[in-house]
Amino acid sequence: MKIAVSSLGTSLDAWAGGAFGTCSQFLVVDSESLDFVVISVPPEQIDPSKVSLGAIRAIANQGTEVVITGHIKDICRQAMTNLGIRVIDGIGRMTVREAVALFTTNGVEALAHYEPPPAKIAVASHGDDLDATLSHKGEPCTSFVLVDPQTMEFQVIRVETADSLVQASVNAVRAAARSGAAVVITPQIRPECCTALQALAIEVSLADEGMTVREAIGAYQRGELTRPPHL
Repeated sequence: MKIAVSSLGTSLDAWAGGAFGTCSQFLVVDSESLDFVVISVPPEQIDPSKVSLGAIRAIANQGTEVVITGHIKDICRQAMTNLGIRVIDGIGRMTVREAVALFTTNGVEALAHYEPPPAKIAVASHGDDLDATLSHKGEPCTSFVLVDPQTMEFQVIRVETADSLVQASVNAVRAAARSGAAVVITPQIRPECCTALQALAIEVSLADEGMTVREAIGAYQRGELTRPPHL
């Protein structure tokens, strides 16, 4: 079976979800082999109706039987239903791999009742505890404080040193990904690093460099932090 999943990245471990017609890509996954094809939506197509039409055509051309997405307009759902494609919406906080596995093993109910594990948050810091301040803009990230926001237990994740800011940014992305964090909080981030983290199913939020790790976690939980402008 071929399953199309709207995705925030281009790998099976990217976040699934987003609104059908405005997400930047879909992964059409073979449920048995897990081989997949990425269907990219051209960034210049901002008009949601045009993006939706292109997405529907591309999905249908791949022989897709099921579409899994975060949100979808009724007109798009009906168009795909008319093409014999089943639509499942309302998903979030799971990866493409998890969405495909849940549906193929236990059906729609498994997707509806999925409870994601607690999201750990990696905060780019200038110290080794919750009262450390965030790293300064213009300086390489040397460590993250990885926090469980439910218990506030934490551990320190070191970033490998580098000879340039570019390599330091790459090392920071690797460290964040290996830590198992679902969210990264930082005062600044390069666009290419942000894209890499998003493709790895890691959300990025920006916080003021004067905040402590504890304050940044609280601000994130209250929805007060911003997303990078290039997202």
